[in-house]
Amino acid sequence: RSSPLRLFAWGHVGHQTVAYIAQDRLTLWARQGVEELLGPGEDMADVSTWADFIEKDRPETAPWHFINLEVRQDLGRYEIPGDCPRHDCVVDQVAKDLGLLGERFASRREKREALKFLIHFVGDIHQPLHCADDHDRGGNGKWFRYHGPNGLSRHYDWVNFHGFWDNLLEPNALENPRQLATRLEGQIGPSQQEEWSRGVPGDWAYESFLLAQNEVYKTLPEGPLLERNRWGKDLPEDYYSGKMRKIVDLQLEKAGVRLAWLLNRIFDKP
Repeated sequence: RSSPLRLFAWGHVGHQTVAYIAQDRLTLWARQGVEELLGPGEDMADVSTWADFIEKDRPETAPWHFINLEVRQDLGRYEIPGDCPRHDCVVDQVAKDLGLLGERFASRREKREALKFLIHFVGDIHQPLHCADDHDRGGNGKWFRYHGPNGLSRHYDWVNFHGFWDNLLEPNALENPRQLATRLEGQIGPSQQEEWSRGVPGDWAYESFLLAQNEVYKTLPEGPLLERNRWGKDLPEDYYSGKMRKIVDLQLEKAGVRLAWLLNRIFDKP
């Protein structure tokens, strides 16, 4: 999936939204710990996309953003480790970064980098196309005609399916991430926060995989639609109904709550 067509999970709007939701839920000790590592002038939203922009100089990090789970196969939760044999997938990288942040003798530089990776990868693991593959490089190999929300326009844009999800189901995400985070936070009740504040990275990846299998890919043709889809395949109607955007919003909410939960556990005093 790491190719010139690869697009960034959630884009800057989605990643910053996750960071803001998490930041708003940090305890006093966790907030202080995060601020000490990031240093003056940077917050979680500022560094939330850093991991995407270092791939050119550090190509070994490219596989860390996703895990390839075959979306047309019935996979169980405990089959995930077999898809990450060299620990170079998003599931194991989240675990690695958590370990570094909790390591007593790790340097400040190591912990700062681990924090920046963690902020990003928790977002990635909640993007369904980063936990599923249809022999299309996580949606990067599928192109569709996009007609706009009413689906009736005679004019259309070509959209890459992975990029379309990264941009929150728009050709280009234009929302303000701070405002979006505030809106989504208003939808998170205490019971949801408690329910989501549990599990391990593999659980969350499997949850995203099931969303990809049962919702995101369900009505799509199998395999790639290459060369900008020369046959003119339109996006399914689900993508104009609001159904898929509800999934996007829910995944952003879960990612923010879970990121805060992880950081609070790491930095809180006993």
